[in-house]
Amino acid sequence: MKLSFFSAPGWRRQDVWKRAWFGLALSAYFRTFGAESANISPIRSEGMSAEVHHTPQQPRTGQTVLMTAKLAQPSTAKDVALLYQLVDPGHYIAWADAAFKSQWIQVPMHDDGQQGDALAGDGIYSVELPGTLQIHRRLVRYRLQLTDASGHSISVPDRGEKGSNDAYYVYDGVPAWKASINPKSRDSKQSEPINFSAAAMRRVQVYQLIAKDPDVKAATWYRPNNSKEYPYTGTLIADGQVYDHVGFRARGGGWRHAMGKNMWKFKFNSGQALRPKDDFGTVYPAKWSKLNLRACIQQGDYGERGEQGLFESVGFRLFNLAGTESPFTHWIQLRIVSGEAEAPSNQYEGDFWGLYLAIENEDGNFLKNHSLPDGNVYKMMFGEGQLSHQGARSVTNASDIHGLIGGFFRAQSDAWWKKGVALDRYYSYRAIIESIHHYDVVGGKNYTFYFNPETKRAQVIPWDIDLTWASQMYGDGEEPFHRPVLSRPEFQLEYQNRLREIRDLLFNSEQTGRLIDECAAVIWDSTQGAGLVEADRRKWDYHPIMASRYVDSSKAGQGKFYEASPTRDFKGMVQVMKDWVQSRTQWIDANLLTDRQIPETPKLEPLVARELGPNQWTFRCSDYRGKTPFGAQQWRVGEVEPPKLAPVHLRAPGRYEITPVWESPKATQFTNSMALPGRVLLKGHTYRVRVRVEDETGHWSHWSAPAEFVANP
Repeated sequence: MKLSFFSAPGWRRQDVWKRAWFGLALSAYFRTFGAESANISPIRSEGMSAEVHHTPQQPRTGQTVLMTAKLAQPSTAKDVALLYQLVDPGHYIAWADAAFKSQWIQVPMHDDGQQGDALAGDGIYSVELPGTLQIHRRLVRYRLQLTDASGHSISVPDRGEKGSNDAYYVYDGVPAWKASINPKSRDSKQSEPINFSAAAMRRVQVYQLIAKDPDVKAATWYRPNNSKEYPYTGTLIADGQVYDHVGFRARGGGWRHAMGKNMWKFKFNSGQALRPKDDFGTVYPAKWSKLNLRACIQQGDYGERGEQGLFESVGFRLFNLAGTESPFTHWIQLRIVSGEAEAPSNQYEGDFWGLYLAIENEDGNFLKNHSLPDGNVYKMMFGEGQLSHQGARSVTNASDIHGLIGGFFRAQSDAWWKKGVALDRYYSYRAIIESIHHYDVVGGKNYTFYFNPETKRAQVIPWDIDLTWASQMYGDGEEPFHRPVLSRPEFQLEYQNRLREIRDLLFNSEQTGRLIDECAAVIWDSTQGAGLVEADRRKWDYHPIMASRYVDSSKAGQGKFYEASPTRDFKGMVQVMKDWVQSRTQWIDANLLTDRQIPETPKLEPLVARELGPNQWTFRCSDYRGKTPFGAQQWRVGEVEPPKLAPVHLRAPGRYEITPVWESPKATQFTNSMALPGRVLLKGHTYRVRVRVEDETGHWSHWSAPAEFVANP
């Protein structure tokens, strides 16, 4: 919430009625939002407490900023002062620097009805920071100093040594940018620069890191370090909110410093976790205490560079849609403010660092975001489980992970697996592994084990799925459940049933193709010219670091964008993924769905005209035909996007058929017809009805071809 009336035109100190109304409104604001507001910080010491707020949240150049402090007990403070620190681009002050402690400017705050304050004596202190202080790309840190009658002083906020201030960032918006494919090329098509408009550069949300230039380059290039420590600190700005004194480093395993455009990891201070938004502007339910940034650049030797993060974005969406909880992702533009100039003539310098994919960390916040009970989470690294979250009601001696891993190597009964492993989720997990060729799970890595304290079962969460969507990618797909589980006839039957269902409802050219288009539309508009994906390509394809001694020549390299694209552009990479779906579904059908005992797929037809209301939809199913007698029947309704709605027009994640709107119980009595319950349908929404049958031995048929309709009034 922004109190825009702080500096509204026409405000006059002599307008007593306005001042009175303002005081009531501001007091109501503090009572309503308190310390939970993004820029409110509480402190209580020696009877003094205060809340401080700045407005606007992210000022622009020349804009006056009103600083307001609400004292809970005004009589306890004799003096209230604002201390602020100016941090200019290219001259970052880290929290450990001597300058951080010394370079503070103090100005008094008053409760006298002046400088934006409403009423004298209401316990609300204020001071205006003039527009001359607000300069584009300047960070302004601030804190309060409260002094009582005895001379004792406290600072607000006081969250520990790295949380001793709040801050705001002055920013006028991402500017236009100009770059060529290869400035040194003799080919004019490669050396001729083009302009990327400010609108094109602002297509996705922007995260900005303010840090020292030597620290930035040491972290990602010049000082390789594979530890999990965060040796550097900076300031991160996301959605206009400042997260000060954040730890950062390069992220990744053996290839952490190999690609040139490397990945980043940030650790937020306690009580100051990131509140991110998804690609459609919706805030995630739980905050993130760590931020993983995928660099959206494929390892050069696999030939798939230029997919710009689509492999992981679409892949994780498929896992989630299939019922395997997986990290949420969203694209961001990363800008690093480490020099004085924002966009110098050298396109490889300046703030713009390109397109990155933010990937949710698999920890306790992950469980909250996916509505999972609070349980132990172990990240697997080469067969060993590393605790990344301790569940409140879970064991503290790692006996859960030791028991699970030990069970892999012993001849366990089917009952042991059913009791200790969420097999239904595993079948979905394995189905998507096969669909996108996520075979880089060999060697006991790239997955996480979560132990549900309510079901007492373990389930697997996928991780690091960049080497996918192509058959030449690394790995053989042998994760620990594969052979022990699917070698058992009962489990193999259940897996085949689930894989068949995912093929029918999700992993097919129509549904997955639409998902690819939806994700691509976040970062690319096929109807316009050069956009953000092309800007990223021009930043990194011939970046000098890509051919330097600081990278692995086989993993980095220059001129490798769009090698796999038939049209040598991002549009072609989108088509590469769609072509993969078509060829991979054929491979799955021929090599994995080998059960020839399944019943014949039933046929479905509507019995009434489409003009009738939703509570009048009735469908007829063809008779059961199978090699063994009938066992069960099931009907379902799924919602899909209207056929003519282009993904670029979506303002929220699309609706996909695999997510059921309604499913009938598993009926052991066959019926030729089904009347849909009208209560489950919404006017104007597009639905698909299907039916399937099971024989008495547990083999399910394919789902029938869909009957699609739009629910009428």
